[in-house]
This record gives sequence, C-alpha cells and structure tokens, in this order.
Amino acid sequence: MKGKGQVLEADGFDRIIAEKMPKMKKAEEPFYSVKKEEPPVFEEPKEERLERRVERKVLFETPDAPFSSGDLDLSALIEDLHHQLLLSQKAQKAMELDRISYDRKIHQLTQENKDLQSKLEGLQKELQRLKENAFELNYLKEENEEALERIRELQQELRVTKDTLTKILKEKEEASRRVQELEYQLDQLELTRMKERLKEKETSHFNEENLQLRAKLEETLAQNLELEKKYEVLKRSFQEVKESLTLLRDSCKKNYYQISDPPD
Repeated sequence: MKGKGQVLEADGFDRIIAEKMPKMKKAEEPFYSVKKEEPPVFEEPKEERLERRVERKVLFETPDAPFSSGDLDLSALIEDLHHQLLLSQKAQKAMELDRISYDRKIHQLTQENKDLQSKLEGLQKELQRLKENAFELNYLKEENEEALERIRELQQELRVTKDTLTKILKEKEEASRRVQELEYQLDQLELTRMKERLKEKETSHFNEENLQLRAKLEETLAQNLELEKKYEVLKRSFQEVKESLTLLRDSCKKNYYQISDPPD
C-alpha cells in the first residue's frame, strides 16, 4: 500500500508540476503582450514520458496478492527490502532526471523570457524612437506649414513691392522725360536769349559799322568830288590840248599842201 501511495504521490506531483508549469509561465509573462514569433519549446518525446511513467508506476507497485507475516521469512523480507531500496533508488534517479529536465526547461524558459524581455525593451526603444520621430515629424510639418505660409506672405509682399517698384520706375521715367523736356525748353530759351543778345550785339555792331561806313562813304564822296573837280580840270585841259593839237594838225596839213602844190 505504501508503494501505491508513493506512485500516486509521484503521479500527483507530476500532475501538479504539469498544471503549475503553464501558470508559472503565464505569471512570468509581462502585463502587456507583444505579438512576436515564439521560439520553439523543448518538449520531451511522448514515448519517453510514457516509458518513464510506466517505470515509475512499476517501481512503486507491490504484489496484489495478500501476504502474511507468517508466510515470509527473514530472507524474503530482506530481499523485499533490497528490492524496495533498488526501486527507491531508481525512482530517485528518475525524479532526479525529471528535476534536471524541469531545470533545463525552466532555464530555457528563463532564457527565452530574458530574450523576450530584451526584444521587448528593443521594441519599446524602437517605439519610443518612432514616437520621437513622429513628434519631430509633426513639429517639422508644423514648421514647414509656417514656412510655407511665410513664403506666401513674402511672395505677396514681393508682388506688392514689385508693383510699387514698377510704378516708381514709371514715375521716374515720366519725371526724367519731363526733366528732359524742361532742359530742352531751358536750352531753347537760353538759345533764344543768346540769339537775341547776338542780334542785339549784331545790330549795335551793324549800326556802328553803318556809321563807320557812312562816315567812310561821306569821306569817299568828298574825295570823289575832289577827283571829279580834278577830272573836270584835266578834262578841260585835255580838251584844250586836243583843240590845240587839232589846230596844229590843220595848220600842218595846210602848210604841207601849200608846199606840195607847184606855183602857177
């Protein structure tokens, strides 16, 4: 009966361990779940588990046939105790193997948990980085919108400035044209004044020249009168000489003819 109790206790221990293992695993999981590819869990082959369970069950079982203390002698009792000791050693060895297997599983699960924790921390850091990037992206987006709005305002100001500059240039061209016209008018006025002054100077000069010419003309006329008088005197003298020469010629002709004719 004691062997059956030990078998039941061992089976109960296995069941308790088997039931608690998932709960322990669930307890080790974090409060938040991250969907990620789970690594393969080491599982003992089914045949090995069944064989070990049957072995454990056989080791702790006792003969079903009832026995009395009178039927067994001391050697049988010693043999039975030795057999029970061997069975206990085998059971202890099997339990040690189970413990080692469970320790390996626990170590593997702990390592997987650490890996998951590390991956989770990496994902949290990545998530934080993505949040920071998203925040920075939103900030840059707002800055970009403000910059675009400022650019539109500057473009509007530039158009207004350009229109104003065009208007100022037109006014400047108009003012330059008017200044040129005024300069031309001033030049013409100055030229007219200069012409008038020249005319006045020429007129006064001409008047002076006319006076001088008139004086010279009067002087020349006076000289001409004297020359005319001299000419008249010379003319009369010439006429007298001519008449004298004519008389002299006639006298010479007469004398010549008188000499040439023979006397009768």
